[in-house]
Amino acid sequence: EQPRSARRVAPHAASRRVVSMLGAAFVVSAATAAVPGVATPPAAAADDLPATTRVLVRTAPNTVLAVDRDGGPWLYPDPARGRLAMTDLLAARTMRDDFVAAGLRDLRPALGVPEVAVQAYLDRGLDRWLVATFDSPAAAAAMVEDLSELAPMASVIEVVELDGVGGVAAAPPDDPWFPLQYGMRNTGQNVAGVTGVVGADVNVLPAWDWTIGSPDVVVGVLDSGIDRHEEYESRLMAGWNVPDNTDSFADECSSHGTHVTGILGGEGDNGQGIAGVSWRCAILPVVVTDGCSGYESWVADGIIWAVDHGADILNMSLQYSTGTQLLADAVAWASDAGVIQVAAAGNTGGLDDVQAPARFPETIAVAATDNTDHRWSSSSAGPEIDLAAPGWRIYSCASTFNYVYKSGTSMAAPFVSGAVALMLSVDPELDPLTAKVILRSTAEDVESIGFDDLTGSGRLDVAAAVLALDPTPPAAGDLDRDGRVDGRDFGILLGSWGACPGDCEEVCPGDLDGDCTVNGIDLGLLFADWTG
Repeated sequence: EQPRSARRVAPHAASRRVVSMLGAAFVVSAATAAVPGVATPPAAAADDLPATTRVLVRTAPNTVLAVDRDGGPWLYPDPARGRLAMTDLLAARTMRDDFVAAGLRDLRPALGVPEVAVQAYLDRGLDRWLVATFDSPAAAAAMVEDLSELAPMASVIEVVELDGVGGVAAAPPDDPWFPLQYGMRNTGQNVAGVTGVVGADVNVLPAWDWTIGSPDVVVGVLDSGIDRHEEYESRLMAGWNVPDNTDSFADECSSHGTHVTGILGGEGDNGQGIAGVSWRCAILPVVVTDGCSGYESWVADGIIWAVDHGADILNMSLQYSTGTQLLADAVAWASDAGVIQVAAAGNTGGLDDVQAPARFPETIAVAATDNTDHRWSSSSAGPEIDLAAPGWRIYSCASTFNYVYKSGTSMAAPFVSGAVALMLSVDPELDPLTAKVILRSTAEDVESIGFDDLTGSGRLDVAAAVLALDPTPPAAGDLDRDGRVDGRDFGILLGSWGACPGDCEEVCPGDLDGDCTVNGIDLGLLFADWTG
């Protein structure tokens, strides 16, 4: 499985040179910028598939594509092969105006040109396919309709269709509210009236094929407290309330810490609620506010307590404008101790106003994006930002059994903390600096090209970050991908005992030897991998 950035479909670098060599079937503006592929099936396809912004067009042989100074595309028969008719000019102008009115972002060859079987490539007309990218799925669908109506008059068009969507075979978890979690898997679903951009998510599904986390990884949640929600209650450790100097850690701020914890550690594939990023991590609650506010010294004290009680990661969905030396020193000390610290950038909306503790160099500072891959308008910005994650309208836990939407960089930070928990589960020796470098180098670039003060190095890509550690593939017997082969895996195998129905690869996880039957041989293979 490759990270999303390595799976982009891009034209071959030599497309213009080879097209010219093959007879200049069309001409493309050299100034046209590449657009990463987002694709989907026609509107009649299943409702749970993403809506596309791409249209595929196959031109007739000897068709010319030219781009005028305003970026408008012109498709017309090659005038070198005959006189252009008035209908050709009229159709070309109509198509040009329709493309521009629909919000065309890019128009370019759909494929690179091979160096082998070139004649077969030409005979199949593969050199004549173009891909047009639009601002919205509605614009793409309207363009298909317009071009279909023009086709009888415009002899330059043979086929027009919406691009098809697919992907890796990683199946989403069975949690009923998972489709609401665009931050985990953005299929273009509508959120609060805004249609999302396919793939504007943290790309976590492929990572779950490698690991769903380990109970040996402890995430300290420094927040307003954590309620005992059913999504993670069994993994809550004994915590501490710094302001009250007690071990009571009930949430004191409208489920803020509870919501954060669900994002980073809600249990997935359990048939209820949502899925967090890391399903097996241990959670250490540390209350550092009285209600929704508090002192920086309380945070510093909470850092010391959490590190002293075994935290490997600290999630600090907090914002403080002062940034005292005491807090800075506590953060630096935790980093010296090898603890990876993730902090929310803040919700001030300022362009050079990253809050503490995110502004300290030892933390991983996280900005917030929305479901269209743009910076959330209230997310604090500045040169200290390392990367971004979804933070607008995030669906997660509330009280002990409910689920709600919340927005903020507080919601973005736990995506990154959950990713770090997965990374530590495959590499327990991961240190703070290496974690930051990997997260930034594997992030998916959004907003401006390269690093920017709004989203840092880009949006979190969990799968790319995990795979950058070059993890050993999970043992065959590790059916639940938690890094262990134990009673959970034994139960999964027994649950699928006997002949596998239908497609045994998808519905028969206990079939370790691939014979479409779960029997004693598979049981023996599982025990061969047993860790207990």
